Amino acid sequence: MVDLLSGMPQTAAAPDLLHPAGLSALAGRIERAQAAQNASIGGDGAMPLAGGVVVFAGPGSPLTQAVALGIGVAVSPEELDRAERHMGQAPGPMQIETCPFTDPGLLVLLARRGYRVAEFQQVLARRIPGPGWQRPDGVEVRPIRGDEGQTFVRLVCAAFLNGAEPTEEQLGWMMPTTRAPGTTCIVALIEGVPVGAATVAVSSGVATLSGAGVLPEYRRRGVQSALISARMEAGSAAGCDIASSSTVGSPSSRLGCTSTSEAASRAATPADGTLPRNRTCSSSPRSAIV
Repeated sequence: MVDLLSGMPQTAAAPDLLHPAGLSALAGRIERAQAAQNASIGGDGAMPLAGGVVVFAGPGSPLTQAVALGIGVAVSPEELDRAERHMGQAPGPMQIETCPFTDPGLLVLLARRGYRVAEFQQVLARRIPGPGWQRPDGVEVRPIRGDEGQTFVRLVCAAFLNGAEPTEEQLGWMMPTTRAPGTTCIVALIEGVPVGAATVAVSSGVATLSGAGVLPEYRRRGVQSALISARMEAGSAAGCDIASSSTVGSPSSRLGCTSTSEAASRAATPADGTLPRNRTCSSSPRSAIV
C-alpha cells in the first residue's frame, strides 16, 4: 500500500510520515475544496472570510454554516463577529465546522461565546487512480440532464429520508446544488428508473464526493458502488489527485479508506485515511446579530 501524503511504502515503523505539517496541508486542501463547493452553492449568500467561507442560505437551511475558517490563518474576534452577523440574518443555530488543524484561537473564541460540539464527522480521503473503475452490471450512471433538476433533488431527499416524501422547504434547500458551478449531479438508474443520486465537486485538484443516496428498496444492488465509481472517474478526468467525502459515524461505503486517526495512535501509516471534522454550533439559536 502507499501512503496518501508521501507516496512512500507503508511501514509500521515510519510514524514520521504522519508529520503534522503533511496532515495539515492535506486537511487544508480538503477543507478549502469543501468551502469552494459551499460558496458555489451559496451564490450571493457566500462570503469569503479568514481562509474559508461563510454561507447564509436562508432561514433554517443546513447549508447556512461556516467552513474552513482558520485553516492556516488566525481568526480575529472581529472576523468571528462578521461570520455571526452573516449567518444570523434569520433565526437558527450558528454552524461552524472545525478540524484538528483549525486555528486554536478560533476554538477559544467559540468556547467563550458558548458554542458546543453538535456533530462529529469522518472526512474520508484517498488518491484517485486512473480510469478503469468497475461498475456493477444493470446500473446506469450519468450526469443529470437539463430538465432533471427536480427529479434529482427529490431523489436525494427521499433517499436521505428513507423513502419519506420531502417537504417543499427541503427541496428548496437542495435545488441550488443542481446549478452550482463546478458541481456535477449524477443519477443512477435501474431499467430506466432513477434509484440513486450523488454529487461531485472539483476544486484545486480535490474531488469532493457528497449528497449520495439510494432509495431503500434498491439498496444492496451495487448502486452506491456505481455512484462512487462514476464520481471517481469524473475526478480523474478533471485532473484531481485526491477524492474526499465526509460522513457521520461509520459509513457503509468508505471509498476503500482506513482510519488515519486510529493509525496515528498505532504509529502506523495508512494507505488512505480519514481526518476528523467537528461541527460546532451556538448553544442557543440567535437571530439578527448586530
